[in-house]
Amino acid sequence: MSMLPKTVKKGARIAFSIITGLSTFAGLWGYTVRDINPCLSWWLWGIILCLTLIALTAVICCLLMITAHRSYKTTINGKPVVIKTGDIFKEPGWKLIPCNERFDTEVNDRIIAHNTLNGKMIDDHIDDLEALNTAIRAAADDKSAFGPHMAKGKLVYPLGRLIPYKDFLMLSFSHFDENETAYIGVGEYEQLLIRMWVEMRRVYAAKRINIPLIGAGVTTINGLPEKNYTELLRCVLCTLRSSMFQADQGVTIVLTRDSIGQIDMNAIKEEF
Repeated sequence: MSMLPKTVKKGARIAFSIITGLSTFAGLWGYTVRDINPCLSWWLWGIILCLTLIALTAVICCLLMITAHRSYKTTINGKPVVIKTGDIFKEPGWKLIPCNERFDTEVNDRIIAHNTLNGKMIDDHIDDLEALNTAIRAAADDKSAFGPHMAKGKLVYPLGRLIPYKDFLMLSFSHFDENETAYIGVGEYEQLLIRMWVEMRRVYAAKRINIPLIGAGVTTINGLPEKNYTELLRCVLCTLRSSMFQADQGVTIVLTRDSIGQIDMNAIKEEF
């Protein structure tokens, strides 16, 4: 559910609580709705005015909390971590892009959808597709501890594996079922994040790291009836902390406006 309706409901609850309390107080003094007329004493009209202002202020303050949660800075493992809304492609430094385990490059809304980060990377930011495919094939012989294996004639990489190309870090994030639907198991999600941070030590070259909210896209997480964006963000931050990985230039988690609206940032701030 979007954070906006939750915030409005919270403000309304506060306002109604105040109204109920003041109504009870007025009742104890013997005043009812029928007593409200232009001849009321000035102090009772003052109470009504204050009641209205307090109710409106409660709603407005709760709405302003949304703006306050648009960004958050903290420190994990002694290095800065920033959570903010934005466009990951406009951020300086590495841009992490979730891909499937085969690192396919065919954007056709079946293998890779045009509106995913992987699709946008290939459509808008890759000029030489053959050079990208060559880099993916060459990664099979690099020094990563997570080497690929052959399956149905294609190289398949363990989830969590990273392949750098230009200023992108391509992440092996999802399997494919027989219908070419991307998925991961709920038990695999944390493990792939742990591998990702291990891989990050190998490839990040002291550059700033920008990552999306991993798991918030179209990929199905088997075992989860509904994605909880707060829990996804918590898992990313927890695995970063437990990895003891120290990114010299820090880590920025770049969220869409839709995803940040579904995250309980108060809970994240309390824990991190």
